[in-house]
Amino acid sequence: MAHARFTLDEFKTLFPGPFESEEQMLREYRSFLMIVEQADKTPVPELSAWERAEIFRRSWGRPVEPRPSVWASLAFWRRPALTFAFGLVLGCVLMFGCMRARAQAPQSPEVEQTLVVEQAGSVQTYGGKALQGLYPQIENPRMVVEKQEDASEPKRVLYGTLDDGEVYVVWNL
Repeated sequence: MAHARFTLDEFKTLFPGPFESEEQMLREYRSFLMIVEQADKTPVPELSAWERAEIFRRSWGRPVEPRPSVWASLAFWRRPALTFAFGLVLGCVLMFGCMRARAQAPQSPEVEQTLVVEQAGSVQTYGGKALQGLYPQIENPRMVVEKQEDASEPKRVLYGTLDDGEVYVVWNL
């Protein structure tokens, strides 16, 4: 394969690097020409038809076919819809497992709830630590809120005891 000689202008265009002097550029140009001439003189073995076809496929941007033994088993899992569905199922299973574990967490009997609300018809009863904080002088306070049909505001009553349960307190709020 014989190449036409590169001119100095073509060399400057291909390699626009900063040269210290004109002499350094000429030395680089001569060494470049020697390498090109050596490459021209090097014998190149003939390519087989398969190798030429492979070079042609790669030059036109076609992807190289993967080895069937490795990718055959993975081709099924590389489909986007299947991957999405698998991720969705896995996420649901993980969420179900996490939520189930949280729902079944045993509560110790000594843990007292902050506010206990009981509903019976139109009557709501409140109790717990929140009411003990609001009314510290009353023992075991309970607030009963009753919504009556004819009244616009609900009726609120506070129940509790004083002096270790000897005095019963009823207070309309």
